[in-house]
Amino acid sequence: MKNRKKYSPLAVVTVAASGLICLYYFVYLLLCIFGFDSRLMSLFALFVMACAALPIIFHKRLQKLLKRAFKPLWIIFTSLLCIYIATVIAFWCYIGLDAAKTPAIYGKTYAAEGNTGKDTVVMIYGCRTYGYTPSLTLRLRLDAAYELLTQLPDATCIVSGGQGSNETVPEAVAMREYLVDRGIAEERIITEAESHSTSENVRFTKALIEELGLTDKRIIGVSTAFHLPRIEMLTSRYGLPMELCSSPSPSFGHHYVSMIREYLSYIKMMLFDDAVIITKIT
Repeated sequence: MKNRKKYSPLAVVTVAASGLICLYYFVYLLLCIFGFDSRLMSLFALFVMACAALPIIFHKRLQKLLKRAFKPLWIIFTSLLCIYIATVIAFWCYIGLDAAKTPAIYGKTYAAEGNTGKDTVVMIYGCRTYGYTPSLTLRLRLDAAYELLTQLPDATCIVSGGQGSNETVPEAVAMREYLVDRGIAEERIITEAESHSTSENVRFTKALIEELGLTDKRIIGVSTAFHLPRIEMLTSRYGLPMELCSSPSPSFGHHYVSMIREYLSYIKMMLFDDAVIITKIT
C-alpha cells in the first residue's frame, strides 16, 4: 500500500482561507463585469485574488528562495488571511444586524403621537447622479425620504451631497429637483452641496443645522441599509444625534458589491477620519 501524502494543518488552513477569499472576490469581479461597479474596483478584486492565491501557487519556489525564513513568513501570511476572513464575517454580521426603521414604521409612530413633524428634520445622504437624474440607489433613498416627508407634512428636509468629478451638478441639487418634481414644496428643502464623503455629509450638515438654529430638532437620516452603521458611528463621533431610516438596495448583486466597498470604507474611516481615535492617538 502506498503511503498517503500528509499535509500539514497549516497548509490546509492556508489553502482553505486563500480559496475563500478568492471565491469571495471572484463573485465580486463577476458582478463588476456585469455593470455593478467601476473598473477600478474590478482591478482591486483581481489584486486581492492575486495576493491570496499567488503565494499558494508558487509555494515550492518560495520555499526554495526563502529557505529558513519561509515558515515564519508562511505563518504570518496564513494569520493575515484568517484575520481578513474573520473581520469580513464580523462586518457582514454587524451590517446585517442593523435595526434601522423603515419609513412605514416612523409613519405609524408619528401618527400614534399625532405629530406632523414640525420638530423633525429629515436628512438624505447623497449618492451618484447622472445630470439631474439620480442613480437607482439614490432614487430609492429619495423615495424613502419622500414617504417620510408626505407622512410628516411639517418636517424640514436637508439634502446632502456635493458634485463629484464624474457629475455635472451637485448631488444635492439633483436630489432637491427630484423631490420638488414629486410634489415636496421647495421651501421645505435645505441644500448642502459641498460634501464629498459620508464624513463630510455629517460634519457639514451639523454646521448647517447649528447655523440655521435647528439644533433642538429631531433628526432622521435616510440612506441605504448597508450604509447606516457607518453613519451611526460618524454621527456619534461628531456629536450629531440622529435616528436612522433605511432604504433598500436596488438588487442583491448591487448590495453584495456595496457591502465589499463599505468594508473598505470602514478601514479608510478608521485610518484617516479626523473623528476616529486611531488618528487622534497617532
